[in-house]
Amino acid sequence: QSVSDAMNHLYDTQYRTTPEIHQRREHVRRETELIVSQCPAFPKETKVVVFGSSANGFGSPNSDVDMCLQLPAGFKLDDEEDKNGSVAMGKLVELFESRGVKNVDPSRLTARIPVIMFDYPMKVASEEAEMLIDCDLSMQNPLACLNTSLILNYSHLDVRTRVLASIIKRWAKSREINNPAQHTLSSYGYILMLLHFLTYHRATNEGIVMPIDEPVDPRKRAAPTPLLPNLQWMDPAWANSKDGKNAGYQELKTKPKNLIPHPTEPDFVVNAYFYRLNSEETLQHLQRKFGSEYHQQKHPSVGTLLAAFFHYYAYEFDYKHHVVSLNATMAHGKVEREVKAEHDTWKVYGQGLSIEDPFETFYDVAHVVKASNFHRIRREFALAYTKMVDAATGNNHHWSHMPQNIGPTMSGSEILDWICEPLPKDTDDSNTS
Repeated sequence: QSVSDAMNHLYDTQYRTTPEIHQRREHVRRETELIVSQCPAFPKETKVVVFGSSANGFGSPNSDVDMCLQLPAGFKLDDEEDKNGSVAMGKLVELFESRGVKNVDPSRLTARIPVIMFDYPMKVASEEAEMLIDCDLSMQNPLACLNTSLILNYSHLDVRTRVLASIIKRWAKSREINNPAQHTLSSYGYILMLLHFLTYHRATNEGIVMPIDEPVDPRKRAAPTPLLPNLQWMDPAWANSKDGKNAGYQELKTKPKNLIPHPTEPDFVVNAYFYRLNSEETLQHLQRKFGSEYHQQKHPSVGTLLAAFFHYYAYEFDYKHHVVSLNATMAHGKVEREVKAEHDTWKVYGQGLSIEDPFETFYDVAHVVKASNFHRIRREFALAYTKMVDAATGNNHHWSHMPQNIGPTMSGSEILDWICEPLPKDTDDSNTS
């Protein structure tokens, strides 16, 4: 329980986004939209939309503000050769500089989706110096906005999900396994791994977790209820029903279709369907259905869930045969690597981390992770789990150096600090750190 208390305290003091920060980001968005409206390359009705970690519920007060343009329906740029909008975006650079925006960087205008990076200056009452807010503005990026909306819905369902995500990202950054530029995994990848874990596991009466495809007591009429509903597969009729605990969690046999064209791949369409929490009433009703009112299992603590998350990806997940995916369901099981190889030409041989994007299902979010780094990431999962177990039991046989008071007397914050200790610069990342 001490680890759970420390996780909740750390989230509340360092990661929870306050209304003031939301207002600050909205001010940046609104001012950016005003500048864009003054650029002749875009219609005045063009909107600026925030996406990514600063909008999906899993960010922190220090998250960059990622924004994209949202052009009016049916609008086409005047220059037919400017297919991705990089030329039009380039016209914004001088406009930003003339409006006092700092450090405008156009170096990523040549990317598949053009991006302008800049720092937005803002005066804050509590600060003497001017604050610079890191910002990105990209051309239309509807799939990024769609992903943001899906993940935001998950973040609203259970605060434990946000607490877990903040600690996992802290751990991954400290252990230097959270940098795609160095061929390790992005924060988005870790969020998808967490959501797969939570939607594919259920609580037991003992307050521990196990996969939803494990055998269930046949005397129980209700289907197992996962820790989080799978918003792309949950049966809306079940979600909207007023039935009690005996109704059982229900998933769809086939996913409903809400097809939209892919913005950059003309031969590909995207199924944008997921169950949207469009009102506070809908959210609260679904939260009740996943609470003790509707099923009898004891809710695992966030500390228990963190340990189970580390154990799952260190020892249980079959990387050779499966990919991490939100299309893993009770009815269909996990997504097979062979199926991805057949449909999307993913690698079928060898062992490595693959993560299916929820909407661009042909895209492997973990494609940047080199084989050597995959093995290192997996060792880090095992190392973190072992630290949690040894802190609980007092076992000190694994460590060449360790906290002096290893064992049940360690405080929750000391255990978290140990799990998230920075990777020593002279280490070979062995398990004796």
